[in-house]
Amino acid sequence: MKKQNLTLEEMKALPPEQQKEIIARVSAARKKGKTTNYASVYNAGAVKIAQAAGVSLAEGKALHEAYWKLNWSVKAIAEEQVVIRDSKGGKWLVNPINGFCYSLRKESDRFSTLAQGTGSYFFDMWVDEILEEQQRRYGRKTLTGSFHDENILVIKDLQKYKDEFAEIITWAIEQVNVKYKLRRKLGCDTQFGQRYSDIH
Repeated sequence: MKKQNLTLEEMKALPPEQQKEIIARVSAARKKGKTTNYASVYNAGAVKIAQAAGVSLAEGKALHEAYWKLNWSVKAIAEEQVVIRDSKGGKWLVNPINGFCYSLRKESDRFSTLAQGTGSYFFDMWVDEILEEQQRRYGRKTLTGSFHDENILVIKDLQKYKDEFAEIITWAIEQVNVKYKLRRKLGCDTQFGQRYSDIH
């Protein structure tokens, strides 16, 4: 019987063809998992999951059931959120982390509004820490771009600056972990290159 769980070292020791076969299987399973996760958070049923993942309806049903068996807490957390209504009838979810009110267009968006708003807030706090540390060290702040979960900083192509900025970026995200007492620590990596494709 084949061993199902391989370490990275065991995987590297396999012949290249076997490695490719395993990577293909993992990639296919990962695609189904990502699709199921994203669709389910937005209340998609088995039919929509099957369509989006490119699988049979039977597999779509199995993925749907497995997701909610494992992730029942998504609905529980969504139901716990405070939602207010404004004078024009609009609904707003009050984020318990930062107190911001986020537009809630559909009830099925409760969890995703909470998750996306919280993630965006922590990302912004990370970027703010990076900029403040730049101000402390260099007397100025520079930011070329920031979006979703990455930011771009342009620096001189010298090892000294690469080392300093890698240190600033890692230090800044740890400041967010400490400041907000996060039980699940945020992390990041730093990449350098001459073009966006080198760092994405």
